[in-house]
Amino acid sequence: MRLHSLIKQGIAITAGLIAFSVATFAQAEKANSNEVSQLMYEPQLEHQRDPNQYCAKCHKLEANDSQSGGVFHFGKFHGTHLSEKNPNTGKPITCVNCHGNISEDHRRGVKDVMRFHGNIFSDEKPMFTVEEQNQVCFACHQPKKLRETLWAHDVHAMKLPCASCHTLHPAQDKMSGIAKKDQVKLCVDCHGEQQKRKANLQPPHIYAPQQKDKQ
Repeated sequence: MRLHSLIKQGIAITAGLIAFSVATFAQAEKANSNEVSQLMYEPQLEHQRDPNQYCAKCHKLEANDSQSGGVFHFGKFHGTHLSEKNPNTGKPITCVNCHGNISEDHRRGVKDVMRFHGNIFSDEKPMFTVEEQNQVCFACHQPKKLRETLWAHDVHAMKLPCASCHTLHPAQDKMSGIAKKDQVKLCVDCHGEQQKRKANLQPPHIYAPQQKDKQ
């Protein structure tokens, strides 16, 4: 009788161990299944929004003059810069690389983003100084290399904004890939106007600091 009881207890213990093992194995399988399911059915997505899209909502070909800032606006900003990468980061150049981020009062025309003014004979006072404008360009275009490429860079770099000779947004900069004689013509066009204004006692190069006559 005692032997029979021991056998029954042994069977019960064995059954319990088997049931426990099955339950533990089932839980482990379920956990593994969930992990596999996540790997298989929950792909890791990287949301990458076009960094220029926000600016392009207003600055586009269909924008009015106040929105586009005239002819140099995002709608024509292709080729010259957007096809290149920022040498400092190795990433594509975006609007904010040159213009910076806008402020809450951007629509009111406050001095927040960089505005490049290239018309040196305009009567309108530029919002940013020559130094402020050119420092943005110099962040990628090293002055030393520019001076080695063309002597005119050395002459004009600190007195005139780069935008006086270089266009920012068109597909190709008017100074790139043109013959030397055509480059000289651009110089003559500018300095010819300068001589006319000098003859009429109008100060040329409004961006350049006026030198006082020595007593």
